[in-house]
Amino acid sequence: MSKASTLQGKLTKADVLSGRGDLSPFLVHLTRTGRVKLPADIYGLRRDDNRAVFAKKNLQSILEKSVIKAISPFGYFNYKVRLEEKGRPAKNPDSKIQRKWLRSVCFTETPIEHVHFQMRHIAGRNLHFESYGLAFWESAIRKKGGNPLFYFDSTNQAVIAGLDAIAVSEDCERFKNTLPLYESFGPSLYAPKREVDFRWERERRVVGDVAFTAADVAFGICARDDIAYFENLAQHKFPFVDPRDDMAAVKQKLGKRLLSR
Repeated sequence: MSKASTLQGKLTKADVLSGRGDLSPFLVHLTRTGRVKLPADIYGLRRDDNRAVFAKKNLQSILEKSVIKAISPFGYFNYKVRLEEKGRPAKNPDSKIQRKWLRSVCFTETPIEHVHFQMRHIAGRNLHFESYGLAFWESAIRKKGGNPLFYFDSTNQAVIAGLDAIAVSEDCERFKNTLPLYESFGPSLYAPKREVDFRWERERRVVGDVAFTAADVAFGICARDDIAYFENLAQHKFPFVDPRDDMAAVKQKLGKRLLSR
């Protein structure tokens, strides 16, 4: 078949996915070790919540409960919640945003051969992930409300003015299911002389907790020495791999799962 006729032929989605290394049929949720810091606000959290989290333990809990809990708030509006501190003027005094609206679960579209980059310490990123998590079928997360982020240029004052108008609107609660999806790129709005641009993560978010079944999961991710343990914990309903291993071996184990259903 000539190149011209090949170009004119019809391709399926699976053909495109298998032929383009930058596309993936999976959405990956990684867990991390560190601290979750939730500042107190006037809408419910009476005191700062500062707790330790552990990547392996978090994955164990997720598998046992079949739920990813939305603990942390995300997005531009996380900086727009009204805060009151003793002896200081209130921040965002007119804001109606409630931090609980912003609690979400995050996923990345990063293909399996590049997921290991997400586990590296990256300058400017406060969250550091480890080799523990789950790769879901993209279609399953879409059905649960998963949506790509809305990235906006931090120098675009017209967009910022529009978002800030939502924050002080009396009916801003009408927009709460989209509020966690806004993130800026470019000069940092809150840290002078710093550039922020995480569009390369190709992130998606689900507002609120994510309950799932084994059928929603394409494969699991864990350290090589923990593969047998986690496959047993998942009752062998899907395989586990360490994306830091030789990629040829990883792809061989995953086999047909590397193509969309």
